[in-house]
Amino acid sequence: PPQQQQQQQQAPQQEQQAPPRMCGVGVVLVQVGGGAVCVKNVNKGGAAHLSGQILRGDVLHAIDGRKVLGWDVESVKPLILGVEGSPIRMTFQRIGNQVHGKRMFDVNMVRQPVNAAPPPPSYQRPAFETHQRA
Repeated sequence: PPQQQQQQQQAPQQEQQAPPRMCGVGVVLVQVGGGAVCVKNVNKGGAAHLSGQILRGDVLHAIDGRKVLGWDVESVKPLILGVEGSPIRMTFQRIGNQVHGKRMFDVNMVRQPVNAAPPPPSYQRPAFETHQRA
């Protein structure tokens, strides 16, 4: 039957698909004094940026309900990275005068690649910038 032929033709395409693309939410994390992992940067175009809820300095407390406070950045990364399109819930604490209401908050996002190019590192200055012109 024609329907069975269509199914047989589609099956080889499914087997040849590339492995799932792994990605995160577009945050750069840094460990600060006291062992907390904080948001250093939010990459434009990433899920974190699109959520509009995560700011530089927010302290990461949990990922998908698993407490990560006190973990180092390298231990946290595997929990953030996942298959493109998969959901993730990150719990943050905001400290300082930008707090409105409760200090702890959850951000639900979908992992996706960040399309924006990263900013150039500030420490890579061309040698000619250090010389003054006469």
